[in-house]
Amino acid sequence: MTEDQNVPVDEPLMTEQEILQALASDDSLVVRQAAFEAANQGLKSALPLLVKLFESSSMGIQEAVEVAVRKIRGEEAVRLIIPILRSEDATVRNISMDILREIAEDDVQSMIDLVYDEDPDIRIFAADILGSIHNAGVVQALCEALLHDPEVNVRYQAAISLGEIKDPKSVDVLKQAISDEEWVQYAAIGALAKIRDTQSVDILLQALDTVSPLVVSIIIEALGDIGSVKSVPRLLEYLSKWEGPIRIKALKAVIQILGPNALNLLGAQQLYSFQEYMIEALQEKDEEILMIVLSGLSTAGMNPAATKAILELGKRVDPDVQIELLQKIIDTLKDIGYNEELELALSSDNELVRKIAIETCGNLEGKAGRFVLKRHFEKMTRENKIRAIELLSQSSEEHDIPFFVHHLENSQEPQVICAALRFLGVKQKYVEAAPVMLSFLESEDQNIHDAALEACLALEDEDTILKITAYKNHARADLRKMAVYTMGYINAEFFFEDLATAMDDSDPSVRKTAIEAIGYGLPESEAKNKMLIFAMQDQDKDVRLSTIGIMSEQMNEELIPALVSALSDPDDWVKMRTLEVLGLYRIESAVSLIIEMIPSSEQLVKLKIIETLALIGGDQAFQALLGLVSSEDNEIQQAAQIAMESITHELEVGNE
Repeated sequence: MTEDQNVPVDEPLMTEQEILQALASDDSLVVRQAAFEAANQGLKSALPLLVKLFESSSMGIQEAVEVAVRKIRGEEAVRLIIPILRSEDATVRNISMDILREIAEDDVQSMIDLVYDEDPDIRIFAADILGSIHNAGVVQALCEALLHDPEVNVRYQAAISLGEIKDPKSVDVLKQAISDEEWVQYAAIGALAKIRDTQSVDILLQALDTVSPLVVSIIIEALGDIGSVKSVPRLLEYLSKWEGPIRIKALKAVIQILGPNALNLLGAQQLYSFQEYMIEALQEKDEEILMIVLSGLSTAGMNPAATKAILELGKRVDPDVQIELLQKIIDTLKDIGYNEELELALSSDNELVRKIAIETCGNLEGKAGRFVLKRHFEKMTRENKIRAIELLSQSSEEHDIPFFVHHLENSQEPQVICAALRFLGVKQKYVEAAPVMLSFLESEDQNIHDAALEACLALEDEDTILKITAYKNHARADLRKMAVYTMGYINAEFFFEDLATAMDDSDPSVRKTAIEAIGYGLPESEAKNKMLIFAMQDQDKDVRLSTIGIMSEQMNEELIPALVSALSDPDDWVKMRTLEVLGLYRIESAVSLIIEMIPSSEQLVKLKIIETLALIGGDQAFQALLGLVSSEDNEIQQAAQIAMESITHELEVGNE
């Protein structure tokens, strides 16, 4: 027996005769199955029946036969479908059109013949379908239809299809079509834009003087889409001639073609005029046009007139809806740079304009924007002051320190104080301001307190650190906690005795901070282990949970008994966290105690026990899980089964 004979061959589900019979069935499910089987077998003899079923009232049958015909395809399929184009049923015609667009290339000549049909609707359909076929004969037929068909809609569709094919050989014919009715002109211009041939640009430019204003507008859009630099001189030349929508379209086209950065390559007079036209175009409401014009103005240089016009546009923006446009306005103003109009905007009676000016100044390169914000800072509203100092704190430098010191010492606004603290401490490490920073550590405002601590620690100044740690005996627990945190942050080993003392603090948050400082700040040692074991007996569950969290990362033999003892903790969350760690380190000595917990535990704890036993594994764990498989609780039963499968799988992997 040969190798090929050993390969099993899938037998067809249905014979040809069975398929043909099934396609004539009254049962839609039978017909659908037969259609799919015909498709799988590529059964051309089924095509007449399949095409006839286009007229079925069942959508499911229509979908099935459509799929089948697309898959079988071929000349016969094309010829069978063509007559369906004459159907009075629009749905059936649409199915035929869709399929022919995909398979018409199997019989191109039959489709070309339809271009000369007596019925103008058929000629329109044919011109449409031929647009999906790239073939010299098709191009010729469409060109003839475009030039000679008496029906305008046929000529229109022929032009559209020539644009889809994109064959440069059709350019001359499309040029002639620009003299046709406007409806055809639109299609011809669109086709030339898609072909993107050099000759296309010449034809479109020549047509500008011969067509109606509406068609001029369409041509300009096409030139912008083509993107040929060749059209720019003519468009610039005509800017002064055109007004309104046509001028706007010309501006848009030039910006599209050159790109904003290349506009500066224009001559001085041309650039000045172009900028004037762009400023005028900011009166438009179309957001797409405004975005393009703003892109053009972004290279206008220090132009106060442009800044003023853009800020006027800002008054019309809905900040909650036109978010992208608002950001584009700010970006454009930033690109233009500082000028007197931008500074005047900080005193505008329009709140949004003031916000735009603040955002722009805060993001300008160089010092000008910062100086302006500082000059106007005192006159700003509370909200604007907050945003201004946030921006200043990000971009300011050493010479701006006096400004921030002033507001740190005199401001009553928490967010201004926080920004000043972060700038002076974190960014500038300005040790001279340490006394003022330290005074804010006792603030009742948590944000100010946190910012002050961050700033003081960032100074990396020994005297400042010692003053913070001196709060270890303060009456306020939050300040003692701060001191303990600082000890751990700076050097837990150096401050070990103080941290150990803090483990007896009356406030649980201080004790929790102390054990975290010890746990994460000290290397493994007997003293550290003793503190962790001590913390496991703390009255506060959060302290115990934090300690277990430390153990989960730093387990050693000495800590195991303390961890195991936590299985009897009164808090279920402590038990569950303990179980996680025991499972993580596969502590086999804890299995017996874990099993003993099962009868008295709540549902969540039981599920965690099952998960832990699966991780630890072994005979004892397996037997306990086996007992839970028969539980009346479906959730417990399923969890136990999964856990047992996990244990057996690991054993199998280990034995391989």
